[in-house]
Amino acid sequence: MIKNKTILLVCKEAFSSPMYFLGKELEKRNKVHYFFINSGESLNKNHYNKYTYFYFKNKINNENIHDTKDVAIKFLENRKNISIDYNRLKEIEKKYTHFTNLNKQLLSSQHASTPYHDRWYYPASTYKENLYVLILNYNKVEHILETIKPDLIFDLDVNEIQRTIINEIAYYKKIPYVSQEHSRYKSFNLPSFSLGRQLDSYFIDAYKKNRDDLDLKKYISEVENYRDQLTVMPEIYKGQITSSYDYSFLKASKRILEKIYRFFKFEFYSFISDKYKIPLNVPFFTNPYNRCFWLISSTIKKFYLYSKFNKYFQIPKDEKYIYMPLHVIPESSTFIKAPMHINEIDLIGTISKLLPISWKLYVKEHQAMVGLRNMEFYKKIKKFHNVKLVKSNFYKDPKPWIEKSLGVVTIAGTTAFEASMLNKPAIVFGNVFYNVISGIKVANGFEELEHLFKLIETNNWTQDNTMDCAAYLKTVQEVGVALNVKSLMKLSHKKIRLQSLDANEENNLNNMINALLVFYEKALNINNK
Repeated sequence: MIKNKTILLVCKEAFSSPMYFLGKELEKRNKVHYFFINSGESLNKNHYNKYTYFYFKNKINNENIHDTKDVAIKFLENRKNISIDYNRLKEIEKKYTHFTNLNKQLLSSQHASTPYHDRWYYPASTYKENLYVLILNYNKVEHILETIKPDLIFDLDVNEIQRTIINEIAYYKKIPYVSQEHSRYKSFNLPSFSLGRQLDSYFIDAYKKNRDDLDLKKYISEVENYRDQLTVMPEIYKGQITSSYDYSFLKASKRILEKIYRFFKFEFYSFISDKYKIPLNVPFFTNPYNRCFWLISSTIKKFYLYSKFNKYFQIPKDEKYIYMPLHVIPESSTFIKAPMHINEIDLIGTISKLLPISWKLYVKEHQAMVGLRNMEFYKKIKKFHNVKLVKSNFYKDPKPWIEKSLGVVTIAGTTAFEASMLNKPAIVFGNVFYNVISGIKVANGFEELEHLFKLIETNNWTQDNTMDCAAYLKTVQEVGVALNVKSLMKLSHKKIRLQSLDANEENNLNNMINALLVFYEKALNINNK
């Protein structure tokens, strides 16, 4: 039972809704503060943030609500005449780079990482602007933590520059900062104390202990059952865009109309409540017109890529191949977990050079990215002689792609876990919990790939990792908690928006909030050992 503590809950957009109900439970025995880290969310009221930041402002003592509004205002005021305090930067670098250096910290923000992705509705920022915003946010987070002096910090996500800053300062001040990561098995979530920047030592220790356990019969059966399943797509992704494998003209038209409607709705709210005038094409603020145009153009591209006219995606053949599913870019599993390997074109080109002569590299687009990339991306991939962009909906589940391959390569994706469970070789570049499984090898640099491919070619990879997978499942179920965070977010947002749920939904929401409480309690017990 968590009691008599000062707790800071980190809130951002859709992840803030569960924090409202979690906070209400924690407030019964603790003092709770809420920190909205997205500057834009706390500036002008619109049709979306009226259910997040401004809802909290109406329901909760405002002394306990914190935001980075002043950071945004100060940046807007000074952006044309920025002066960088390099002494302050050196101080920050000296104190707050336990998990990673400042340049890689900047990558945790979609706005500050614009050179590394194609989402051009984020206006590009200069390096000086990035450094200025970094300093402003460090000053703000230091002030908040020094003012409220939290005993604990709870979160539900890992990306954004403010989270990275909170994590670094909290580590320096010895304040437990708990977030969650999905284990990739069923709906089990695991505590992370580093925002996923490194594999937490508690998990390694627990896994090693379970790997030596001779009584893994129950979990071996789970592995065997997994291998017997017709599909391996995790339940939490079913019904999501990740599991969508078709796109009709009707769906495309509906999406375009919805996006146009939402755009005008957003603009209407902005017009009537534009207290802080934000110019267009200002770094760190989304250009709403560009975003709307980008969403419409991406819908058209998505329809084309799913059509018979698509000249980029090919049908797979009966040949030896390494399977490489692409990532959502930008996202935390790449920019935070593997910041040195976020350029997928470079990675594909390197693999192309290092593959054995008779092998192919099958590259499959992520379902959520179909239509979102510039077509030049696919044109560049097609130039590699031994690389094939395969038809993303040829199979409706990852299992056949993996089983028919020689092995998989992923930056930090779920495919590595799925491959290990199916007893196939897997190579990853990022920090993920399932790296402990022997069938998964971490490539710490491109130069290691040729050796790893040689192990696969000569059949010197781990022959049977059933015991390792069983130990992983046991560890996940011991230290983690079964909780569908997406469902929790959806249901908690629905209750805030509609102010009521039916009896079954209300019961489900209460159960999920209790599971979230159990999650943080287990995490604190782990941290205190």
